[in-house]
Amino acid sequence: MSYTNADLVRRHISFDESATGLRLDHPVVFSDQEWINLPGRNLVENSIVVKAIKDYSPVFEDVMVVNGTVTLSNEHLTSNSVTVASNSSLGKIYRENIDYSVDSTNGIIKSIDGGAIPVDGRVAVWYYHYSIYIEGSDYSIDYTAGMIRRLGGGNIQAGQTVLVDYELSMSRIDDELINEAVSEANAIVEKQVDPHRQFGADAALQAAATYFAVSLVCRMAAAGDLITAANGHQAASAWLVIAESYRSDYDSLLKSFRAQAGRLSRPVHS
Repeated sequence: MSYTNADLVRRHISFDESATGLRLDHPVVFSDQEWINLPGRNLVENSIVVKAIKDYSPVFEDVMVVNGTVTLSNEHLTSNSVTVASNSSLGKIYRENIDYSVDSTNGIIKSIDGGAIPVDGRVAVWYYHYSIYIEGSDYSIDYTAGMIRRLGGGNIQAGQTVLVDYELSMSRIDDELINEAVSEANAIVEKQVDPHRQFGADAALQAAATYFAVSLVCRMAAAGDLITAANGHQAASAWLVIAESYRSDYDSLLKSFRAQAGRLSRPVHS
């Protein structure tokens, strides 16, 4: 019998790490050295880039175009800041997305087929770029919890705003695992207290089954963190505390149902 379902389980606990992919330019203001939550959890190791504009004068480079590619001296260019011309006198100004494309993250400019930039030659480039802060010196990251904090003695100042790029990893708790926990919880509740299905859609029994399913899901999350997370033991311990709390609530709710099931009279054989 179905006492709970996946939607009820999700109301009790959030698995927002199910969102995946790259996040760019998330603003963070460090008032001091407190931990600050980033949107999402389970960040991909070494995917963090913490950056800010520190030089408001454009960088100028007279560079070679090699096989249609220009590699600049800096990476992490600011958006829409690149100007490319035929020479430093701006003899001919090229157009982004018509004559060239910009890979801002890696500081690479590529000529577009049919555009005006020669495949081999020289161009003049002006651009702005971000200064990059160093993990372990300027800031610290909790990859599992998705949290960041400023480190004292580093180059990030109290009250400063920085931009953070990061990638979210695949969730260790997906719909399939939640549904498995729900099925297991429903089966155990039915076997333990409702084998004859006499209680029906009882609200308290529904809550008990939901609590048990949540405890199972939390144990799955603990196992995943223990195997894959950088601070696996700490993260797993937190999940297990939540699991134990829900399991305790489940046991408390089931006491009355176990008593009622035990008082049911057995059929008498004639």
